[in-house]
Amino acid sequence: MAKQTITVELDAETIRRLTALGEPSEVLLRLARSVADDTGHPARAQRDRTDASLRAERDKIDERAAPDARLEDAGAEGQSPGHGSLTVEREATDLGLTGERAQADTVLVDQREANEKMVIATLRAQELTDEAGVAKENAEESARDLRSVAEFREMFIGILGHDLRNPLSAITMSAALLLRRGHLDEPDAKTASRIIRSTQRMTRMITQLLDLTRARLGGGLPIEVKPTDLGEVCDNIVEEFGSIVQLEVEGDLTGTWDHDRLAEALSNLAGNAIEYASSGTAVIMRATVEGEHVVVEVCNQGEPIRTEVLPYIFEPFRRGRQREKSATHNLGLGLYIARQIVLSHGGTLEARSLDGTTTFTMRLPRSPPPPG
Repeated sequence: MAKQTITVELDAETIRRLTALGEPSEVLLRLARSVADDTGHPARAQRDRTDASLRAERDKIDERAAPDARLEDAGAEGQSPGHGSLTVEREATDLGLTGERAQADTVLVDQREANEKMVIATLRAQELTDEAGVAKENAEESARDLRSVAEFREMFIGILGHDLRNPLSAITMSAALLLRRGHLDEPDAKTASRIIRSTQRMTRMITQLLDLTRARLGGGLPIEVKPTDLGEVCDNIVEEFGSIVQLEVEGDLTGTWDHDRLAEALSNLAGNAIEYASSGTAVIMRATVEGEHVVVEVCNQGEPIRTEVLPYIFEPFRRGRQREKSATHNLGLGLYIARQIVLSHGGTLEARSLDGTTTFTMRLPRSPPPPG
């Protein structure tokens, strides 16, 4: 049920009287004390009955002791034999009734404290109710924000995956068709080739942005595992980049992985190694077995990654070496995406750079853990 706000206008005299009462909590505490002090309260009534009983008992003892007092005033030689016992009885009665009154006073004080605690508990309960209302409103607002993020994610992924890549594919196919027909002169053929290279580069950038969005907003990169030979994946990478990549394979490299995703990760690692390798040096890709894991190392010779930069090279839009512009015109997402792919398989991807040699080590279990 929605809360309704009622506005009441008060005159100056009413405002003055309410101000004189003090804060609501103080008013309630004073009310609790007044209830405890009221003459109709059980503890107060008990104390009053105790006082009346004390006075009645004293009057009875005084009446019984009156003859002895008259004899004493007449100058009798000795006191009445009952005079001493009456005095003792009166003192005992006074002591007993005084104890009852002290007990009644204690009950009255306890009741006053209980009333004050009840008022404080009531105030705290109201505060908790208000806090619960605020927490509920915050939760509803957070749920709305999450829905907005989900809607934005779906829209963004849809734009990247369909609305941008499809036109680029059409441009690439059209330029390739012109080249195959052979009706272009040399300058036009170069222009068509340049169109193809540019569209392919844009397609790679869009793919990387799509992977980034899925990893950051979609809960990780989706993988489709099946029996895969990692040695075959490495062979394909060598064919992609040519003789600049030298492959060393040893042991059984089969497992249950996503073939295409691992090819993407290794392609990113190899491309990064080639970009930063010293001129005239080769990139070494070494695949071996370590227990229940398959390990792939990608090594290059060249300018080392600075120690203070090394922990951050797997973050988006970060590069290990300082260059004004990437030679491959990438966005700095290759290493980030490669690591996300390895993590999706339950593996690890680490880097070390020492004495002019930089090595990226991918370690994969033969079977990735279940999703989630």
